[in-house]
Amino acid sequence: MQTSNRGSVEQLKACVAEVHNSPEFSPIAAHIPANPTDLTLQQLSDTSLATPEEVQAIFAVHPQLQACRKAFVSGLAQSEPSLVPILLASFNSNEDDLIALTEQKMTWGDYARRSRDRWAETVAALQAEDRRVVSGLKQEHQAEVEQRQRAGEAISRWAQTQQLINAANRPVFTNCNGFGNSFNCITR
Repeated sequence: MQTSNRGSVEQLKACVAEVHNSPEFSPIAAHIPANPTDLTLQQLSDTSLATPEEVQAIFAVHPQLQACRKAFVSGLAQSEPSLVPILLASFNSNEDDLIALTEQKMTWGDYARRSRDRWAETVAALQAEDRRVVSGLKQEHQAEVEQRQRAGEAISRWAQTQQLINAANRPVFTNCNGFGNSFNCITR
């Protein structure tokens, strides 16, 4: 599960980096780092609104980023589906902010701060869900180990019972030897 998740994360990073390094992204590259944890104080305090050229860049790269997200979510849906709703909520919230940004209802700094905060909340929620899943898997494993132990004990008791039954049902052979007036018999 973790290996698959790591692969999906690496694939997402590569896809986002490709979009981030594309010519279409260049008008907004100064405002949006590839990784939300790389935001600078200058980006966080930017009071400018999106220009028409920047809005067009957002519209141009959005389908490419959506494709990256879709591939990522599809990969996670296979390995750890309980993470998908957390990510979809984060992606939807980001899109709401992008709409506000393109409508000039939000500054680049506001967008950057909300992106940073959303990222932190999303990571915390993903980690909590991952811990919950791992805890459940550990409990399932422990229950399986206990069930196997009980089965082993039952088989052992059954084998002992079978030995007793076999001993009781074993044919009895008596060998007698006579010598004069005396007989010696051995029963097995």
